[in-house]
Amino acid sequence: MTTTTQPTIGINEVLATSFVNAKAPPAATLDNTALLLIDIQHLAEPSYHLKNAVAAGLPEDAARAALSDYEARFNAAVVQAARVLNAARSTGIPPIHVKIQTLSDKGRDTSQLHSRLGWCFPPDSPAAQFLEPTKPNADEIVITKTASGAFTGTSLDTTLRNMGIEHLIVVGFLTDECVETTTRVALDYGYITRVVRDATTTYHLESYDATIGKLASYGFALTADEAMAEFAALSAAS
Repeated sequence: MTTTTQPTIGINEVLATSFVNAKAPPAATLDNTALLLIDIQHLAEPSYHLKNAVAAGLPEDAARAALSDYEARFNAAVVQAARVLNAARSTGIPPIHVKIQTLSDKGRDTSQLHSRLGWCFPPDSPAAQFLEPTKPNADEIVITKTASGAFTGTSLDTTLRNMGIEHLIVVGFLTDECVETTTRVALDYGYITRVVRDATTTYHLESYDATIGKLASYGFALTADEAMAEFAALSAAS
């Protein structure tokens, strides 16, 4: 009796069969592509959380150990985000920087969600400061927000449409919070959006894996090297 060996397939291969008559997106160009940098600021740094933990009375060594895995992944992601940013600048792709920060010095415009979390970050607060490796240049656009998503309560959508942007490459923090929220809204708004998987991370590795895995299954993720190669190709074609 002959035994037939069935091929091994994953759920993504099964789900892909449901996508029929897909409409091709507009081609990327230097003019319709932008780099979106999400919350690369002190608030996301492990050192910010360590300082708060020690101030709250937690043992410093224990807190540092608890943050060690996140710190390693965070630092690596910042390096990759800086590489992508430098590549965007060198090829003429505009960076748009987004950060959590109130408009008023007293933080009166803080969203209800952030207020309930005890988050209030006025312009001069340490938590609101951009990190040195990816801080904006003088002529680069900065969008401030007091919500998870970069589109919520901001001018980001209008700004992108005024610029003629259709393609977004996303880096920053946190993968399963502000990055995911922004990416999903951008996709719903019609932007062709991809997250640079090695230029983002979040507190828990399993949450990072789940979020990036889901985005990648739809083709909404790429690596820093791939993003940089695409930027170079767009520049060569212009």
